Amino acid sequence: MKLVMADQGGDNIVTREYRKGNWTVNETLVLIEAKKMDDERRMKRSGDIEGRGKPTELRWKWVEDYCWRKGCLRSQNQCNDKWDNLMRDYKKVREYQRRTAERGEGTHSNEGSSYWEMEKNERKVKNLPSNMLRLIYERLEEVVDKKGDKTAVAAGGSGLIPNIPYVMDRPITSVETSLPPLLQHQLLAPIPAAIPLTLPAPPHLPPPPIAAAAPLVQPPPLSYAQPLPTVAQILIQVSIQTRHQREGREELVMGKAAVGAQQVQTTQTKWALQSLKVLPL
Repeated sequence: MKLVMADQGGDNIVTREYRKGNWTVNETLVLIEAKKMDDERRMKRSGDIEGRGKPTELRWKWVEDYCWRKGCLRSQNQCNDKWDNLMRDYKKVREYQRRTAERGEGTHSNEGSSYWEMEKNERKVKNLPSNMLRLIYERLEEVVDKKGDKTAVAAGGSGLIPNIPYVMDRPITSVETSLPPLLQHQLLAPIPAAIPLTLPAPPHLPPPPIAAAAPLVQPPPLSYAQPLPTVAQILIQVSIQTRHQREGREELVMGKAAVGAQQVQTTQTKWALQSLKVLPL
């Protein structure tokens, strides 16, 4: 991979041919040193607005230039990617070592042994980096710890509030000196005692009259249930009702016949009268 670069004047042209492939231990150590120097450089210029607002690309360009001066022929993108991978593996190992120390298990135990005493296969089974060297881990630990300390110091010196609990140097014993004279006079004036309020006694009301108890009303006696009719009595009642209905129908038919006969007789009488009127005298 080649990259053509020009200086600010545009006269001198520099061609960089970046190295590919896996990183060597020496290149990794140079990158860690370059990142450490870049952190220190940016911490010194943390008060400078121009240095604080510098883009990430320019910072990694400075790391690339530092690595080139040390013989590490890698580009800024390669340095950025390698640093991200290093920090990811470092955090995994650090977290595993912390959990192992908290459990307090023996170093010779297969389950809770230290990361540096495990084989590569065992590291892969536990989802840990398989090729992290102890030298690389210690150098990364120095950079991370030093960066955390410098961040806390820079936050305190630049007017920023660090992420620590606030503790008062001494408790506030008096507020008189921080108040105006008028308020101090009012504060020192004794507070009069509260005057108890006397409430009027409630009026005496006569007790309500006791109503006379209403006489108890005796419920009417319950009538005994009538005995059920027998089968013979039911048959007799049915026959009587049937006879009454038959007699009623017969009377109705006879009445209709009488009315009909009367109507016929009336009609015949009318015809006879009419015939008499027709005959001559």
